[in-house]
Amino acid sequence: MEPGEPQMSPPDTAQTLSFARVRQLALIGAGCTIILLGILLAPLPGPGGLPVMLLGGVLVLRNSADARRLFVRSKRRYPRMFSPVERIRNKLRARRLRKMHGG
Repeated sequence: MEPGEPQMSPPDTAQTLSFARVRQLALIGAGCTIILLGILLAPLPGPGGLPVMLLGGVLVLRNSADARRLFVRSKRRYPRMFSPVERIRNKLRARRLRKMHGG
């Protein structure tokens, strides 16, 4: 390398977005959009809003560490409010384990 040539530094990792990160951000955005759609559907007759909001929440929780931390903190602070969610999670986890272990 000659003394007068400009040095090329490696790209800053904070400025480059990998495909996985873009996908993660897209899924978080989709989850938030689905939650908003569920809120709009909530006043309509029928149970349409709640399952839609739960689906959006699942998308956000699976792709955002900050949302997971907030969810766990809220679950510990208000256990009675989150007990139905915990019951469903435990049932699904037990079903998944039975399927994995051939039960």
